[in-house]
Amino acid sequence: MTTAASITAAVVLPLLAAEPAAAASRQDLAKDVLADDGITLLDSHVSGNDHPESTAKRNVTDTSEGDPARTSPWSDVGVTEVQLSADMLRGMVSLGKDYSFRVTTIAGGDHSSTSYHYAGTAFDVDRIDGEAVGSGNGKVGDFRKACEDLGATEVLGPGDAGHDTHIHCAWGS
Repeated sequence: MTTAASITAAVVLPLLAAEPAAAASRQDLAKDVLADDGITLLDSHVSGNDHPESTAKRNVTDTSEGDPARTSPWSDVGVTEVQLSADMLRGMVSLGKDYSFRVTTIAGGDHSSTSYHYAGTAFDVDRIDGEAVGSGNGKVGDFRKACEDLGATEVLGPGDAGHDTHIHCAWGS
């Protein structure tokens, strides 16, 4: 074997045999969400109900520590443990590259009985780039489209019943 062939084999063959990079775990993605200064996670409930164990911040913190997230006692499902969706967390991380935003709820809170929130696959946002979500916020449409482009299967916001003050982004799994 020539020297050039030996060098090529030594450099190229290990690259060809390398395993593809593993997808980030939900735990790592939750850590990425917590590390992003542009993503604010509420540590209280917008309803005023008190259950620190089911706030958006606690849901992501628990996930970052390898623990399940919790729903709220006043929800349609009571207090249950859920795993936050890696796809949803990946969506948050990606959205954080283009926007600053405030997440009001993930698994906690009170929603419809079949809500994606209770499955750990949805989050609600009430502020984008420091501005309240509403029909007058010009970034609402772009944020909603970004959620869809990132794989969200249900995106609701101003103009949809019950969503005039927030954007709801949900992933099917």
